[in-house]
Amino acid sequence: MGTSIRTTLFTGAGASRAIGYPLTRDLLPQVRDEIEKGILFEGINGPERDRSDREELKRYLIALYPGFEAVRPERLPLITDAFSLVEYSLSAGEALAVGNASTLRRFRELLMQAITDVLMGEFDDPWNNDDPEQQCQREVLGHLIEWVVARQDQFGLVTTNYDIGMEYDLYERMGREKIYGFIDLGYDYRQVDGGDERRRPAESSLHVYKLHGSLDTLRCPTCGYIYFNPFGAIAYHAFRKLCDDNICHCRDDVRLDLHIVSPSLVREIRDASLLTVWRSALEWMRRSDQWVIVGYSLPPEDLGVRSLFSRAYRSAENKPRVTVVQHGDDARAAYDLLFPDCEYFNAGLAEFLQRERAVEGRA
Repeated sequence: MGTSIRTTLFTGAGASRAIGYPLTRDLLPQVRDEIEKGILFEGINGPERDRSDREELKRYLIALYPGFEAVRPERLPLITDAFSLVEYSLSAGEALAVGNASTLRRFRELLMQAITDVLMGEFDDPWNNDDPEQQCQREVLGHLIEWVVARQDQFGLVTTNYDIGMEYDLYERMGREKIYGFIDLGYDYRQVDGGDERRRPAESSLHVYKLHGSLDTLRCPTCGYIYFNPFGAIAYHAFRKLCDDNICHCRDDVRLDLHIVSPSLVREIRDASLLTVWRSALEWMRRSDQWVIVGYSLPPEDLGVRSLFSRAYRSAENKPRVTVVQHGDDARAAYDLLFPDCEYFNAGLAEFLQRERAVEGRA
């Protein structure tokens, strides 16, 4: 494939699952499991505070779902359901069994901490080379990075995922020290080491647009600047109560916040940086020659992404070639409706990358 082709790789939860991260449906069962094992929030604020936070979150979850402890893992709702109930109640001024508005805000904070902790745990765990499944995941990740690097300066990643499993290895391959100089995140930002301001490059060789935020960023609630760290995840700092260096250069008495949009059906993106991410993603996609959409099932309730796809596709001067990579055919009808001429590849990411390597002569 020629390097002159401008490529958009759009990834959803299924793409992260292929390299070892949980799907949305797995998050609440994993949170419950880690609460019961006493390891959720471990190492954040000390044993006593971590235990207190776990117990508090458990009380709220049982208040919201009285059968929370009894049902089988596969019967638990999506964690999106919990966030949506909380967000709806807050916006409507209604109380839940959990409590009033202040309690609901605290519940939402603990839920955000929980999913961050679960994803951070997956990121921090080293690869187990004796585990066949992890061997396969690591191989898929390696082939994916090779595929991305082959696109050179004509590549853009657009993703709904918070995790940095793919980006971490990509930055390593491209040289972490160089990333600050040429990456376009969709907004100006500060370096996590030193706080130097970095403007969006006029000409970028790598575009990474995280539509719902990321584990390698934090946000200052005063000046609005985002801190970006290409060397790993930093989201956990937002939950550390005794962390002296989690402050912005604009003032020394305000802590940096999590830069993630909660996975809710009632979510509304107001953060200025994320709004420019969506606009930048739209512009990149409408100017791309091809889209490869991996592990995104196009759920009908995700109106923002569906709108992004529709606007980018309809406004493109030359319609991009669309390839959808999924496991199975569940999403085929939805994609055929949006993109009648798309290629729907139903054998998963590993097989798609194997095919691409064969086509490009690297098999």
